[in-house]
Amino acid sequence: MMVDAAGIEKIIPHRGDMRLIDEIREFNESSGVGIHYVRDDEFWCAGHFPGKPIMPGVLQVEALAQTACFIALKNLGITDGSTLGYFTTMEKIKFSHMVMPGDVLELHVELLMSKMRLYKFHGIAMVGGKKVAEATFTAIMDTKDK
Repeated sequence: MMVDAAGIEKIIPHRGDMRLIDEIREFNESSGVGIHYVRDDEFWCAGHFPGKPIMPGVLQVEALAQTACFIALKNLGITDGSTLGYFTTMEKIKFSHMVMPGDVLELHVELLMSKMRLYKFHGIAMVGGKKVAEATFTAIMDTKDK
C-alpha cells in the first residue's frame, strides 16, 4: 500500500521544495502515515540555522497537513493533483525535539471530523519512535472546478 512521490503528486498539488512528503506508508479513510526523509540540501538548511540546520516547526506542521491532504483527497476520489487544501485553524501545536538532516520524519495523522469540504485532523510527527511535534488542524478542500 506504499505510495511513492509520483503517486503522491497525482493526489496533492505540492511540488518541488514544497512537497514535504516523500512517501505514504499506509492510509485508510480515517488515518495514514507519511514519510519525509530530511536531507541536508533542503532549502531551509543554509539559514535555519547556519552550521546547525534544524527543520522549522512550521514545515513539520506543513508535512503533517500534506499527509492529511492526501488522505482527504484520496477519500474524495480526487486524483489529478488540482484540488487545494487551505488551513483554517491550527491549535495545540507542540514541539518536543529538534528535527535535523538525516532524520526520517514519520507523519501520523488521524481524521477527527469531516463536514462537507471541512476536515479536522490530529497529527503527530515522530523520529526514531520519539514524538517531535504534534498539532490539531482544520482545512477546507477547494474542490471547485479550476
